[in-house]
Amino acid sequence: MTTALYGYLGLLFAALFWGGNFMFGKIISHDINPIVLNFSRWFPAAIILLLLFQRQLKQHLPLIRQHWLLLTALGILGIIFFPLFLYQGLQTTTALNASIYLAAVPMTTLLINRLLFNERVALRMLIGALLSFVGVLYLLVQGDIANILHLNINNGDIWAIGSALSWAVYCSIVRLKPTQLGNSAFVTSLVTIGILLFAPFYLYALAQGESAVYFELSVNQWWIVLYLIIFPSILSYIFWNYGISVVGSAKGASFTNAVPLFAAMLSILVLQESIRFYHLISSILIICGLLLCNRKVR
Repeated sequence: MTTALYGYLGLLFAALFWGGNFMFGKIISHDINPIVLNFSRWFPAAIILLLLFQRQLKQHLPLIRQHWLLLTALGILGIIFFPLFLYQGLQTTTALNASIYLAAVPMTTLLINRLLFNERVALRMLIGALLSFVGVLYLLVQGDIANILHLNINNGDIWAIGSALSWAVYCSIVRLKPTQLGNSAFVTSLVTIGILLFAPFYLYALAQGESAVYFELSVNQWWIVLYLIIFPSILSYIFWNYGISVVGSAKGASFTNAVPLFAAMLSILVLQESIRFYHLISSILIICGLLLCNRKVR
């Protein structure tokens, strides 16, 4: 396999695991305070990463100190803002609304890259991003565009928009990661910095009595938390950052549109929802958009 192909596989697996985060996050966000849920997801992930990659982290400490500002910004955007805003939003908005905002990430990333890095936006990439967006929109309105008229905008939508924007900025500036910093040490440093900065908010939530939720979770809910720790936290970020480093932020961001598609597929497989004709149409549109954005890859 070529390096580029490994990069695209990493992006696909990251999108798949985040699709599960989207589905399970909606299920459990009503039962756990978003601050407690986010910390409960990332703190064990930080411990696991530190145990696995402490040697690599020590080797790259001078480089980490040199680029601490960038790593802090990425940790805040990817470890705190992106999931926390999403969980907060899912308490009062629908998964449909939040997914639509997420689908705008690729086009937002193209705009940010143009403004910040003066990156030329190829016409095929713009068309591909629009095509994938139409596919996601078609999926979320379930094949009937009239359903978009029934969307209710509330505070949860504002949080979901903030989550999508934070991820778009993350996708844009992650390109600045020093090439000498290995992916494992990079992800470990991001998670560690993010969880250290987030710890005071978690402790404040516990002081408000939120710790009681740990004794109220069912076995199935604990399985969901375990999934959130391993797959969308550790594996997704490792795969995503590797993929971005290989294919670039603009092309990589286009794979964000695969997250709602995977979320729908997982809902069919896990929650045994029915397969509809619009699933097929939207899948074709999303895949065609991704291929158009990345047509040089074989």
